[in-house]
Amino acid sequence: MINKPLITVIGANPAWQKTLFFREFIPGRVNRAYKEENYSSGKGVNFCRALRCSELGESILLQFAGGINGKRHCDGLDAAGFRHKSVVTAAETRNCITCLDDAGNMSELIGVSEKITGSESDEFIKYLQEVLPETDLLAITGSLPDGSDPELYHRAAELAAKAGIPLLIDALAGVDGVLSRKNLTVLKVNQEEFFKITSCNEIISAHRIAQKRYPGKIFAVTNGADSATLSAAGVLYEYSLPEIKVVSPLGAGDTASAVMSALIAVKTPPEEAFLQALAAASANCMNAVAGEFSPENSRCIAAQIKMESQAL
Repeated sequence: MINKPLITVIGANPAWQKTLFFREFIPGRVNRAYKEENYSSGKGVNFCRALRCSELGESILLQFAGGINGKRHCDGLDAAGFRHKSVVTAAETRNCITCLDDAGNMSELIGVSEKITGSESDEFIKYLQEVLPETDLLAITGSLPDGSDPELYHRAAELAAKAGIPLLIDALAGVDGVLSRKNLTVLKVNQEEFFKITSCNEIISAHRIAQKRYPGKIFAVTNGADSATLSAAGVLYEYSLPEIKVVSPLGAGDTASAVMSALIAVKTPPEEAFLQALAAASANCMNAVAGEFSPENSRCIAAQIKMESQAL
């Protein structure tokens, strides 16, 4: 039996997810759902769910959770069999409500998340130190709760660097401090976020800026259904995606991060890892649950993705 890599996932800002389904959703009107689903979510959880679907790796989730929503969330993780370490917070875990209609339109209502305290952050780092010896790659996913110090991400990245553990970050908070570390690092963000990081609104120029500012790093940039890009070692790769029938895009980015992390952990070339990640993300869009996808659909989509490369 082949040993699968263990990905330690920092999912600092989880949510108790409610998804409501409508025939038609009209803002400003009374809208009555015909179905609803409730489950543990947040970028870290979606990542772990996608990694399980891919069968490419195992995960342990590090997170903060508090209040009634936090208990529901952790109970949901336990029921689903996800390994996790959760710092209990004084603040309530947020709600997220997603509204989907039969035309494929999505509206998201994101609840309030509250600042992590210093002692809660210290406990979180203690948990991370406990699991790093068995970790093959560290993934930092999503924003911190509102008002929280991004130093938490810097401390986590430094621990990974000292241990020689590769890192994938799918977040904006503290990104400069994370990318300045010397370990192998992949930044996986969407195009809008990448433009914010590079202060540039043209994709090839943005990759050139990123490569110059952070030499040796890998930049994987999604763009919804439009072409995605990746730069590594002075080469730019562009990916054209096939058209699919979208049920919900929720969790697509997290799915891409999960698959790419598992493949990078076993030293797959980054351009191939990202192609497979994009295929899985597209397959996730064919499902209503964030982070769930059919590996068969993913393989079919991967065969249709066109990849081109050029020197930067």
